[in-house]
Amino acid sequence: MPFKDAAIAWRPALLARAFQAGFPILSRLLLESPKLRFATKPLTVPARITIPTRHGDVGALLYRPISADIEAQRAAGRRPPVHLLLHGGAFAARRPEQEDNVAGYLASEVGCYVVLPDYDVAPQVRFPVAEQQCYDVYSWILGQAGAWGWDESRVSAGGASAGAKLALSVIVQALQDGRPAPVAASLEYGVSDFTLPDESRTSPLRFPVIGGWMPRMVRATYLAGADLADPVVSPAAYPRLGDFPPLLVLTGGLDTLRHDMRAFAERARAQGAKVEHHEFARSDHGFTHVRPVETARTAITMIGRHLRAAYDAPERRFLLERPREPGPA
Repeated sequence: MPFKDAAIAWRPALLARAFQAGFPILSRLLLESPKLRFATKPLTVPARITIPTRHGDVGALLYRPISADIEAQRAAGRRPPVHLLLHGGAFAARRPEQEDNVAGYLASEVGCYVVLPDYDVAPQVRFPVAEQQCYDVYSWILGQAGAWGWDESRVSAGGASAGAKLALSVIVQALQDGRPAPVAASLEYGVSDFTLPDESRTSPLRFPVIGGWMPRMVRATYLAGADLADPVVSPAAYPRLGDFPPLLVLTGGLDTLRHDMRAFAERARAQGAKVEHHEFARSDHGFTHVRPVETARTAITMIGRHLRAAYDAPERRFLLERPREPGPA
């Protein structure tokens, strides 16, 4: 893969590469404490699989429920559901392993498969590569139920930070294509609207996790040349948010992204979507992956409860019969 996309300037590209280099170290030190793993069942090591997309193959981690839970669901006449989990990293870092605590909890306590793809990032690529890869992975999940044994009518999506935005973009692309959208989405401290001015992203903290430099880096690298009002870039711009599946929106009261996702949750609810929004008042960005342990536990438990409710609901595939809307080329 090249050092950078030719359309990305050198200075922001170097910043993104520096972030790429440092993120795995910070992730291991700050985001992967054993105390934040809440799975209670003996899961097998996630399998490493390869999934084809229009931008080439992507690697992915596949978490499986324990055999007893799979058999119990089959005995009840259903195959296990599956969750597409998309990691964060400012569209520049790629370490899907950071979501191990969430993926493991869902496989263990909810009994679903979890697919965690390693999508491409800036500065090597730019929009719409990651969005299209994630959507292609979602399409692959729908088409591989027979081979892998999961239920294609019970597929959900979600993620944290950039992963939450990508999960929303998967929903937008599915609706634009007139295909079944995910039955639910979980969105943790994400972003939905890149048209918002930087001045709107404020925090009571002097040094919040997401400082002003980061959205500027994203716009100058991954979103270089993109139309920020395109609903695949900014899902909040989608004209019929009421068509979205049930949404769980989790925000941190100290996070600079909280205003964005609060407004998105309110707008989607006003347009008819089923939205549950909870804000952790004393938390900054990343609260599912850092101490305090009880905050992380509460948030991850909420994700599991939200997905379980969607999986248990009868026939919620959200297939909309309407002409395809224009999307990115």
